[in-house]
Amino acid sequence: MNTTPDGMCLDEYSSNESLADVFFKRAIGELPEMESSKALAAMAAGYVKPDDRLLDVGCGAGHYLRSLRRKIQAPFSYVGVDPYPLFVNKAETAWRDDAGASFRLGSIFSLPVADREFDVVLCSNLLMHLPSIVTPVRQLVRAAKRQVIIRTLIGERSFRIQEVMSRPFWPYTEVRVEDEFDDEGQPRAFAFENIYSQGYFTQVIRRAAPAARVTYVEDRDFDPRQIQRSADDEGLVNATRVIDGKQVFGYILLPYSFVIIDLA
Repeated sequence: MNTTPDGMCLDEYSSNESLADVFFKRAIGELPEMESSKALAAMAAGYVKPDDRLLDVGCGAGHYLRSLRRKIQAPFSYVGVDPYPLFVNKAETAWRDDAGASFRLGSIFSLPVADREFDVVLCSNLLMHLPSIVTPVRQLVRAAKRQVIIRTLIGERSFRIQEVMSRPFWPYTEVRVEDEFDDEGQPRAFAFENIYSQGYFTQVIRRAAPAARVTYVEDRDFDPRQIQRSADDEGLVNATRVIDGKQVFGYILLPYSFVIIDLA
């Protein structure tokens, strides 16, 4: 398998020019904001104070910042972190005229930030793609003074899900469909889409921050028509779609929630 030292599969994003271009166009306003981006900004607006420092972990091409700048009235500075140079380069281009925004290359397993460097730490649509959340949650908490706001998949039970990737479905891998698994039964290219139970997620947070207050808010703040329109217009092979008013990825129903960790 083509993985990072942290166990993340590289074939999902490292050479995904199509996804990077979509994120870039969202960042500069050529494409509509994602519904999740708007929902994250609306949630963060209730916590951000004037002159706060925000950290966005898994920032992509800076497309979340567009929603944050539009929704949050208080002045704030912003740092985005992403592990893929392809995305960081596009983010720096998109926001080169914004003096309050900067970007760093780095992994959520070892964030390139100081302890308590940021007032509010954001992490959206990332944790479900990781092989483990224990170190990532600890890193998010380490970086924050007041709040960590996470958007991820939370359910009543936990599920370890791997979406297996091969051509022609996924054009960014050389794995052939007849060779999707090795002789040990492991997928050669994959993406995690893990769902975590609220009970497990809470105890992971408690290990990192025993005194923190933890709140779960189901994300219902989305326009299903806009999600479906984006899937139809942007042409991404792994786009989220809407079926019977619910967000669906492939065969997976997406139970998104915001997890708010209050540290102060």
